Amino acid sequence: MVVFDTSFLALAFDGEYGTPIDPSTGEPLTRCAERINHLILTLSIAKRRILVPTPVLAEYLVEGGQDKDKRLKIFAGSRVFSIAAFDQRAAIECAMIEDGDSKRKRKLTPGETKAKVKFDRQVIAIAKANQVQTLYTGDTTLGKHATENGINVVLTWEVPLPATPPQLQLDYEADAQHSG
Repeated sequence: MVVFDTSFLALAFDGEYGTPIDPSTGEPLTRCAERINHLILTLSIAKRRILVPTPVLAEYLVEGGQDKDKRLKIFAGSRVFSIAAFDQRAAIECAMIEDGDSKRKRKLTPGETKAKVKFDRQVIAIAKANQVQTLYTGDTTLGKHATENGINVVLTWEVPLPATPPQLQLDYEADAQHSG
């Protein structure tokens, strides 16, 4: 099972969502939609579920404005996507993450707010409570914290492109000899 964060949901289903910047080039990520669609297809073929934590779902629905029903229909009856609540197991995982952070006396970085840290912890706790192997995100801070908590992370720009089908190579010299 894998987890998608809000940015991955938006890239997959919201045509208005901006293309992320590839840090290696400083340019918009090439063929971003193809990458995400290929990833979803690959996971679906492998019968791997995509977990959507309820905090992620809430954020995704809020970003949708008036399209909340349309966004919810994506997940209704889906065999690929599964919504996961912040339940008792996740609360215990979250408390353990909190304990670990307080032991390190971790200070908030300038880009972090307490609300963001709590959101990230809930997403990670839900993932851990559901024994998720991989988190897909465009958020490097969330990715860093997930990695610290034993979850494999794939950032948006690390999602591979679909393989291009091999093209036929024409041997023009051989054709010219046979026709001449």
